[in-house]
Amino acid sequence: MNTSTKRLTRLAILTALSVVLLLLGSVLPAGRLALVAISSLPVCVTLMMYGLKWSLGVFAVTAALGALLYPGAAAIMFTAFFGYYPIAKSLFERIHKTGVCWLCKYALYTFAFVVYWLLAKALFTFTGGELAWYVLYPLGAVVFFLYDMAYSSVIRFYLVKIARYFE
Repeated sequence: MNTSTKRLTRLAILTALSVVLLLLGSVLPAGRLALVAISSLPVCVTLMMYGLKWSLGVFAVTAALGALLYPGAAAIMFTAFFGYYPIAKSLFERIHKTGVCWLCKYALYTFAFVVYWLLAKALFTFTGGELAWYVLYPLGAVVFFLYDMAYSSVIRFYLVKIARYFE
């Protein structure tokens, strides 16, 4: 099998995996946030294997299929933040000043939070329940920090233990 066919096959499998995980996130409300976060891992793997252009393609196709096949909160969360976060994380971590890197990450988190909050309110008559945005935002910021740390650990694990099997 030639190189371009192998790459296209791997990209299709990674996209399909991401779409399936997004589907599970839309039908299993208890694990929605975790499954949507996990559905971004194929975008991250694509970024490490094939670069920025191909990872943007996997993100775009997954977001489009998610919106077409099962529109709802999971598709919006993927499109508004989780799907492109591995790409943004990679770009931000090229900044070698830790404070500036984290400032960029939290600016992105803030932007995504506001977009998701406004979309949820507009599309789903979301009221936020008893918790207001000023409670959810700082809680989300703490969870975001933990998510970023966990994502870094998963990336290190992939690079050390798994990547050599896909060369």
